[in-house]
Amino acid sequence: MTPILPPSDVTVLRPEHLAIRKLPVNIKQEDLGLFSHELKRVIPQTRLVRHHKVGVSAEGILFQKGRMLPESFAWPANRASWKPRSVLKFLLSNYLVRRRRHIDRESALVTDDWSYGYFHWLADVLPRLLTIQDRLHEVVLLLPHTYKQLEFVDSSLKPFDIGKLEYIDPDEVLVCGNLIMPTQTAPSGHYNEELIRDVGRLMVGHYGDKARDTPSDRVYISRAGAPKRRVVNEEELEVVLERFGFRTIRSEDNSFADQVRISSGVRYLISNHGAGLTNMLFMSPGTNVLELRHATDSINNCYFTLASALNLNYFYQNCEPANPTEDPHSADLKVDPGTLTANIELMLNS
Repeated sequence: MTPILPPSDVTVLRPEHLAIRKLPVNIKQEDLGLFSHELKRVIPQTRLVRHHKVGVSAEGILFQKGRMLPESFAWPANRASWKPRSVLKFLLSNYLVRRRRHIDRESALVTDDWSYGYFHWLADVLPRLLTIQDRLHEVVLLLPHTYKQLEFVDSSLKPFDIGKLEYIDPDEVLVCGNLIMPTQTAPSGHYNEELIRDVGRLMVGHYGDKARDTPSDRVYISRAGAPKRRVVNEEELEVVLERFGFRTIRSEDNSFADQVRISSGVRYLISNHGAGLTNMLFMSPGTNVLELRHATDSINNCYFTLASALNLNYFYQNCEPANPTEDPHSADLKVDPGTLTANIELMLNS
């Protein structure tokens, strides 16, 4: 995804390496196809790209000489999905309509077009931020204006030594004379294991004071308030969960600091696929995660790979969709209580 630039403008921050994942603890032979293609993954090197006289739009998209730069996008397909008319509208707006503000001081950008989501911010952006941690006190960190409304963004930046943070106003374009941008530390859904563990340790070290919150070490994260990927028979699940001493929480009801504190004391975490599972990032190695998954989904394995990167014991349960024709990434699930009971017993006794 990184454009071809003069050698002096690209520095290698992390070398290429091979990530090796362990299978789920409760893997079934018939489910191997859901995970086997993820057991080994080459993680490309992370590079520091330096741009000169580059524009940054209010949405955080880099552009130069009449083209949007590819590192603004999480995947090449995201850029390819832009219709020519939309590209033209973007360029006209940013070259002719929005006011231009020049930044001469060295600046940094660590986001792409997916970074506003909770998972992508924690799992993709913060590892990139760690790769330039030693220079954060002297550069201007740039963020799109929409991030200003995200509480978890502001809170998760506090553990870093950031000298200056600037949000790009919706009606302006920044023209940066000298901008650095670390490339992805891994393709989204995959991880540089060392960096992702360091992110968790940094957040827990700053917020994980268990004396201020003493929740159950068994937590179920409900997505009842989410617009998609809910459990349609959650009342049946709650009977099972209460029997085993699980506390039900909704992530949106807790500040980021509280989510870190709660998760840092959890030994057994259960949830269906969604942002709440990202909080396994704050759990201790050797603790346990059970993901409630769409029965046919072999693509969205980001929590399976995250658990492996964090040295957590990963369990799964395949669940039927409430609507069989809906895409697995958005479908609500129906969870079998009997199977859940068996999986909890297995997890607690492993």
